[in-house]
Amino acid sequence: MPPVDDCLAVRGLGLRLPGVADAAQLARLVDGAAVAPAPVRRFTAPETDLAPLDWRTHAPVPPRLPAAVAGRGLRAVPPESLLALAVAAEAGTAASDDPPDPWQVTSLVDPVEAGPAAVLWASSTAGLAEYARVCVEAATLDPGLTSPILGPASAFNGPAATVSIRLGLDGPNETTTGGSTAGLTALVEAARLLADGEAARALVGGSATVSRWSLAGLADGFVAAEGAACLAVSPCPDDEPGIRLGRFRRTTLDRSDLAAGCRALVRAARPAGSGRTAGPPAGAPPTRRAPEHDAPVGGAPAGPVGTIVSTVDTELVEALGQEAHRPVWHLERALGDFGAAGGLLAAACAVAYCASAPAPTSLLAVAIEPSGNAAILEVSSWGAPTSSSGWWGERSRPVGASGSPT
Repeated sequence: MPPVDDCLAVRGLGLRLPGVADAAQLARLVDGAAVAPAPVRRFTAPETDLAPLDWRTHAPVPPRLPAAVAGRGLRAVPPESLLALAVAAEAGTAASDDPPDPWQVTSLVDPVEAGPAAVLWASSTAGLAEYARVCVEAATLDPGLTSPILGPASAFNGPAATVSIRLGLDGPNETTTGGSTAGLTALVEAARLLADGEAARALVGGSATVSRWSLAGLADGFVAAEGAACLAVSPCPDDEPGIRLGRFRRTTLDRSDLAAGCRALVRAARPAGSGRTAGPPAGAPPTRRAPEHDAPVGGAPAGPVGTIVSTVDTELVEALGQEAHRPVWHLERALGDFGAAGGLLAAACAVAYCASAPAPTSLLAVAIEPSGNAAILEVSSWGAPTSSSGWWGERSRPVGASGSPT
């Protein structure tokens, strides 16, 4: 079990998701509330011979930028970067003002004096529509007639750079992309920067938008997701309650039997005898209420009470659901396919649940890719100074440690 300093404290949460107004509503979805069905939308490809495409997907998510964000020049910012800016500003505000929930840790120092702030972002759709437009205009018109604004807008690092520049942050900004594990990798990269002293705090987010071009990579049977989430994190204090990100593990599973590998991964993250079941989030239907057992002395969770999974393989989710009695919630089935941002969204969902459920509560956020890449993270709410639950092997690394395994 790592010491408290090896964890990351969640200091703010920003959300812009389809059909989700706030963290409490997201927690109710995780607890089993119904999700509105996605309508059919039409996507066109202007200035091309491609026919319109009708696809089932959620309605566009409005950025709803906080008043603190300067509006000058935002017309030229791509939709995904606007979503990223909105959630980052919301998470950053929660870090400096009174948090919306008592289990979110308040800032110990004035953000102006807190030191460099890094921005880590996960996305597989950032700049995609803008890049496609650059290609179309260059091919049908002339490269010299392409809008100069489209060049930087077509970069994959657009959301991270927009957040960093618009919020005046002086730390590094990076983008992770690929499969759903990229979202959890962004959290670990943030932890590395904090541990190495390259940043004192970090905004870690993930985003996705839907376009005619992004639908080509959508997994069969899934709804394309649009939205964003951001976590403001910093090193854990040793004397405050709050929501913490515990140990992280990234590994490659045997593709010949992914189901068994996934079950073993999650089983290892649940210490023997951890039978405590969390109470429902605030506002959950009475039929969803589960019996609660006494929390252990010191306020530490007895073990993860549920698993939030990001994957496009429904058979893996079914396999995990057969493990013990703890529930499994499938992000893609509930909210849609976020691509590289899926792992980060799973962690954000776990944070929202922990903020609404009685503490101490612990959940697992898991991301699994068809290639066998997998990542797992424990998210916990804590009522007193304590250390995490110590179930990792020698190859694991706690979030917040940059050196050898502890």
